[in-house]
Amino acid sequence: MSRFVLTFLLSWSFLIVSADTDAYIKLYDHHGKHPRVVSVSYPGDTDPLDMYNSIYGHGAVIENPWVAFRVYIDNRQSLDLYVKQKPQIELDITGFYTTSEQLSKGYGRDVLWAGQSVAAGSFRGWRKRSPVTIDTVAERRQTVISPSCVEVFDREWQYNGHKIDMIQKYSMKGDSRDLWVEISLSGYDDADLFCTGIQKLESDNDGFILPEGIAASWGSNIPDKAAPDLVEQVGLSIFVDPEYIVDIVEDDLNYIFVVRPDSDGKIRYRVTAAGDREIDGFKTASGWFGYVMSQKRVNP
Repeated sequence: MSRFVLTFLLSWSFLIVSADTDAYIKLYDHHGKHPRVVSVSYPGDTDPLDMYNSIYGHGAVIENPWVAFRVYIDNRQSLDLYVKQKPQIELDITGFYTTSEQLSKGYGRDVLWAGQSVAAGSFRGWRKRSPVTIDTVAERRQTVISPSCVEVFDREWQYNGHKIDMIQKYSMKGDSRDLWVEISLSGYDDADLFCTGIQKLESDNDGFILPEGIAASWGSNIPDKAAPDLVEQVGLSIFVDPEYIVDIVEDDLNYIFVVRPDSDGKIRYRVTAAGDREIDGFKTASGWFGYVMSQKRVNP
């Protein structure tokens, strides 16, 4: 078994589910209890698969009434997507693993197959014109800050020959489907570049990336390869303030913004997502892209 340290700071305020947002970290438990914890920390030499499998859902989860995201705790730190059928807070019930019975009752489900892509706005390093995962660190930590915010901390990320401390904050509000992202970096060099973006969908992908900091995609995929009949139509988008953008890149898997932090070591962006699983949601690429272009703001 891998070594890990758990912080059981179970404040009652963290256990009370907000009416319009919720965030949690749950331990994997073979008794099926999956207790919530406030924070979990692993030494950097812990096997990524051991970390991944020790957390129920494989990482911190955050939701608003329309969508939910989970942040994988391994070296990828990918953002995965869950779409609701109807607006409600429900992840404490389904846990990203919606059963057939729950689907029939109107619950949502995991809708995205991330694979080796940047998924739905994951943050990565950038080297040799490719995204770089956060492979070598002294410590990895995820923390629930509040029912509307989770934090990911990487201590002494070895990147381009030096060590960077990185904090990723993911937050939501109850009045929009947006995920707000703030990256804080210290110890980086001026020449260091990073990236974020959105993936192209597996089938029938339609999408674009624009220099002013907007990218969007729409298409279909099979998020659970054990259930090939459950095909999901998904819309993704990302909004990055042009002040951070160094380059835009489109490859076989992704629409990518290459970015550099501002003078305070910050990079901020917004991820928005949807799926045709929503009863009153978007059903076509044109409808999704029209919405995206009407929501050009980057800051809250």
